[in-house]
Amino acid sequence: MKVIQISSASSSFAVKNYEEDVFLNWNARVGFELEKAYPELEVEIWSIEKKQKREKIMGKNNIKFRVFPTNFSIRHGVEISFDLIKALKSEINKAEIEKYKLIIHIHEYHSLLSYLLLKNIKKAGNIKIICQHHGGRAPFANLKKHKKLWLVFPAIACLQALENYALKKVDLFYCLSDEELQYARKFGKAKFQTMGIGEEYFSKLSNKAKLRKKLGLNKKKYVLYIGRIKKTKGISELLEAARNLREVEFLLIGGGDEAEVNEYKKLTMEMKLKNVKFLGSIYGDKKIEYLDAVDCLVLPSYTEGAPVVVMEAIARNLPVAVSDVGGVRRMIQEEGIIIKPKSSEEVIRGIKEILTWKKNIRKYAEKYKWNKIIKQTYEDYVN
Repeated sequence: MKVIQISSASSSFAVKNYEEDVFLNWNARVGFELEKAYPELEVEIWSIEKKQKREKIMGKNNIKFRVFPTNFSIRHGVEISFDLIKALKSEINKAEIEKYKLIIHIHEYHSLLSYLLLKNIKKAGNIKIICQHHGGRAPFANLKKHKKLWLVFPAIACLQALENYALKKVDLFYCLSDEELQYARKFGKAKFQTMGIGEEYFSKLSNKAKLRKKLGLNKKKYVLYIGRIKKTKGISELLEAARNLREVEFLLIGGGDEAEVNEYKKLTMEMKLKNVKFLGSIYGDKKIEYLDAVDCLVLPSYTEGAPVVVMEAIARNLPVAVSDVGGVRRMIQEEGIIIKPKSSEEVIRGIKEILTWKKNIRKYAEKYKWNKIIKQTYEDYVN
């Protein structure tokens, strides 16, 4: 059995170091975990990149990576790579001749490339198509979200018609919200599935006092934010909350567009917020240290799928206050507080309440372990 994990958007739309991001994307993470759990599988990771001029082949952890150039690119999710489409058609023909089972696992199916891939796939008994939701929306759903798209309604209608045709070929959808589950089930089978988190998040918790000393933190209450520094992540509402909660320290981990990050830093200075620190991008063990050192995580986003950082926080026994978007309601029961998006008052309410918590919530993170998610994924591949 061969498994191809396909990403349908260029990394450089989101990050500067797009060459390394190829190994960090969701499709790559699934591939690495599959190879680790089921080494008998042949796994390949396929991606597209608008800055790539020709196909690039790389290898990591016994997995072959193929990065294809895009031939057409407007924005994230509106890209075409004819090279990748041609390569997939060739792979399907090969599987038909050699009679091996081929799993085509497409990441984010609300994208132009996904429509064209599905349109060109010749279905057969030895081919299975899995489509993974990454938080995107159907074209008509985007009309409700972005009123300006009504100006190009004919184009949106064509995209929706293309999506309706293409998604009929999908064998199984992995979705991140109840709304998406309801939509995907119009085309076939669908289930809720998130990314996973590694075993390192389930290691022994650190001594908070010692860790704070190491990180240069004091005895105040600390609120942590982890994510991109951008408007749709609710950074403005977070800063407004900091202005109203001067006795609480706010630590922001994450990068983003340099100009936008600098604007928020400037706004912080103008608001005279001495209780806000931008720490930049932090990964690995250092990120876990901050999760162990603070008192709560807040994520006031306008839009999300199923935020991985929420899973990571819960695994470190850190309560969360998260906006009611995407699949958050499926994730937060006893683990934290759900707040309304786009409201600084809600952010303040959530933080005040969550800082009083002394619950053991770590057990709720068990379902997000990679080994459990990969076991379920493998079973869906073979059955």
